[in-house]
Amino acid sequence: MTLTDIVSFSRSDVQLVQSILQTPDALITGAALDGFHSRSAEALKVSGVLQPDGHQLAAVSLSDHDDEAVTLTWSPEEGGYGYFSPSAGWVSVPSERLTSFSINYSVLFELVLKALGVSSRNDPEELVPGLVWEVGDVRLPGRSKRIPIWIARRLAVPAVWSAFANTAKERPAPGLRVVINLTAGRVNEATFRGHEIINLHDVIGTGLEIDPDVLAARVSSGAPISDAPIVVNADGASVNVRGKVYSFTGVKQRAIIRHLYQAWQSGEPKCQKMAVFETAECGASVNTLAKAFSGRSDWREFIQEKDGYCWISL
Repeated sequence: MTLTDIVSFSRSDVQLVQSILQTPDALITGAALDGFHSRSAEALKVSGVLQPDGHQLAAVSLSDHDDEAVTLTWSPEEGGYGYFSPSAGWVSVPSERLTSFSINYSVLFELVLKALGVSSRNDPEELVPGLVWEVGDVRLPGRSKRIPIWIARRLAVPAVWSAFANTAKERPAPGLRVVINLTAGRVNEATFRGHEIINLHDVIGTGLEIDPDVLAARVSSGAPISDAPIVVNADGASVNVRGKVYSFTGVKQRAIIRHLYQAWQSGEPKCQKMAVFETAECGASVNTLAKAFSGRSDWREFIQEKDGYCWISL
């Protein structure tokens, strides 16, 4: 049994973690913890989510009540750091207030993913330093295939989003990839085919732990609401055409939907059918959409094919 099994986290603890993760270096000073978050700080330190990470030699004045920043110096006589105050003389600053604390990602990820049963032979791979990690794959309730998981933070920050975007383009999603955004903020997840970006606070159950059922429901909730005439969810399983929803269960059918939707979004919707079938790994026997969508014809309501091409038609 580890400390993370013993320590329970309140909502304020979770909010503190997310606020620290929102900072560029995921750091917080001991003075800030002691002054504003003492109760949450204790739980996060004991669990290992927060770890000591260097010291600072500046602090807010403890004696003059004016919130003025002061530079600290070492006093051999006092055996510690402090500063001289005109009104109070030498003021010692407790060592714990000088310590900076950072997020221990290995502990945090263990907590966040605890109930998901992540399958991975290796530790999380850092794709963008301090911002994006590949952690493995999971089997969510109601899904037969495992789904790869990435974890990211600060995706609402333009520079971070750009770094994530480049990484996602270099490593295309194999059908569906779930990206857990540790910090709040609106992002344009429709930009990348196959990526379902979900904010952590939307799927956690107890403390920092993701609830598998909640995550599965969030991933399977269908195409998002939008003013666009057509919206396709991350894995191509659900298509919303002006309010009418179509569901697709076949892996190859979903791949075709994703391919055509990406082309439609790019402004050049017409695609060579054989290229579409090749991307979807349909096999040599599939040379028409009727064969690819065997057993159903409703796809014709929003997809056309002619002269070796196919496209979304609205």
